Amino acid sequence: KVGDIIVFIKPNEPDLYLVKRVVGLPGDRIHLTGGILYRNGQRVNEPQISVAGIGDHDGFSYSPYRDDFPTVDPSLESQVTATWATELPHHIVNGELVVPPGVVFAMGDNRVESLDGRYWGFVPRQNIIGRPLFIYWSFITPDTQMYVTDMKGRAAWAFHTITHFISDTRWSREFRPVR
Repeated sequence: KVGDIIVFIKPNEPDLYLVKRVVGLPGDRIHLTGGILYRNGQRVNEPQISVAGIGDHDGFSYSPYRDDFPTVDPSLESQVTATWATELPHHIVNGELVVPPGVVFAMGDNRVESLDGRYWGFVPRQNIIGRPLFIYWSFITPDTQMYVTDMKGRAAWAFHTITHFISDTRWSREFRPVR
């Protein structure tokens, strides 16, 4: 249901499991204005969401595609997948994204940094595995690490993780229930 945190297989990447929050069900109309989520014309109260920096338009933190979704042409945003850039316009009605049958729309709680449904699309119901129960480990990871795919880069990251396990583990998050 809306608000649930789900674990799922990222569409078109069968080896990548993600954790995001469901913000839209079939038939829902979604849009963001200044980083604030609206569903079916109503502002959504999301106290858990990190929107620090959104909306101050200082040239660094404001992103038209991310913060005023779906009003900007997705082909102008470099991190949008080609498939989603082609599909997205077919789901926009009166400036809002309309969630079609058989899928959900999911977004991350850290909206400024999250590469979520705004960038790759809907989550098919069959890709949903379940809901997480608790955080068992949280580690400080650079935003760019997800783009490292070569063996040398992965080996370097594994070495970094081992050597910085104590200092870069976010101990305050360990074993907290997921809400």
